[in-house]
Amino acid sequence: MAVEVFSGDTTDPRTLATQVEKVRQRFGLQRAVLVGGRGLLTAAHINEKLQRIPGLGWITVLRAPAIQELRAGGNLQLTLFDQRDLAAITDPAYPGERLVVCCNPRLAEERARKRQALLALTEREVDKIVAATTRAQRPLRGEASGSV
Repeated sequence: MAVEVFSGDTTDPRTLATQVEKVRQRFGLQRAVLVGGRGLLTAAHINEKLQRIPGLGWITVLRAPAIQELRAGGNLQLTLFDQRDLAAITDPAYPGERLVVCCNPRLAEERARKRQALLALTEREVDKIVAATTRAQRPLRGEASGSV
């Protein structure tokens, strides 16, 4: 195990390539695989630096907008998950890369629960507005009627 501390204004991508090389030399590695999020393993950083390091691979995640682009382009179809939780796909936006997509039912359940809670909260707030606009005394009026 090793620890190296950098100043607080140093971003992870600035240190990554040198740290990979240090680990490879220390342990005599010919091949290594980095695992990290897109905050650390950005597309630009992969293209500019990491692809040039022989024997280095990476596993990372796509951010939500990139996943939406895959869906919009038709290469990620949710019907893939009708029979399986895991699939491998390709996309022209990621040449030479294998994209592994998975369905996480627990995450889907949690998102559905949060969505329902937000809808219920919104409905309660709308009900308050409806009640204020339909009350007998001093009903709430919008700007269009000239009084508030």
